[in-house]
Amino acid sequence: MQHQSFLEYKRYRYLKWAAWLTLLALGAYGWHRNTEFSTPGGVGYGGTWMGYTLGGLAGLLILWLLWLGIRKRRYRASSSTLQGWVSAHVYLGLAAVVLATLHSGLELGLNLHTLTYALMLVVVFSGIYGVLVFLRVPSAMTAAMGDDDIPGLVLQIQEVDQQARRVALLLPDEYNTLVLDAAEKTRMRGTVFDHILKSTSRGCPTARAVRRVQELNRSLKDDQARLGRELIALLLSRRSAVGRIRSQYRALARMRLWLLVHVPLSLALLVALVGHIVAVFIYW
Repeated sequence: MQHQSFLEYKRYRYLKWAAWLTLLALGAYGWHRNTEFSTPGGVGYGGTWMGYTLGGLAGLLILWLLWLGIRKRRYRASSSTLQGWVSAHVYLGLAAVVLATLHSGLELGLNLHTLTYALMLVVVFSGIYGVLVFLRVPSAMTAAMGDDDIPGLVLQIQEVDQQARRVALLLPDEYNTLVLDAAEKTRMRGTVFDHILKSTSRGCPTARAVRRVQELNRSLKDDQARLGRELIALLLSRRSAVGRIRSQYRALARMRLWLLVHVPLSLALLVALVGHIVAVFIYW
């Protein structure tokens, strides 16, 4: 069976819905502006009956999309259903942007109504960004790891550390210190922002051990030179595994960071939307 992406869900069901809704809204707005509403700027705005209609549709669409997001997290759903939710969020979210823009008539200012509009734009486009992240990052993570996983790489690092310590005991004391620092002080886990900012990689003891052992090896001879080469191979293997684990945590952090931004902004949009609607009815 050919794989179907969320963009193609049910033969582009939500794209068709969004396209028809957008075309009808544009046609209705254009007709209303040219036949029943006239201002010096020649644009309609939310205070007309057409503005209320478009704004009401946009508000209902936003509430429905927010409800879908909550429902998706509360109940276990099939892969097909999840694809439908994501497809609806992308296409109907963009349609909501068009409806809300027509509702405003681009009559924007420093008020709650403009704040609601701005929050809607941020939520919709951050949601689309999040979808792209969730589409690309997991596949990139799988490609980078191959048949390995983080627990497996941790076990590899532990085995490398044991071998490196045995070799380092046969070399000068500084080698042993470097190997112990690499094993005990290298950070791989951290907060979302640690991984996004790559702070876990700064001053990495494993990277420092690789550089210093390469320098020290230049003065070794005979059997000790062979041991030095063996140790540097082990440290390079450690550095590679550490780098792969950090890249996985960094990818996971990107997805979590999106949720840390998108979910609170969605709640803020809900509050602002309720305030916008209440304010409209108070001053109607």
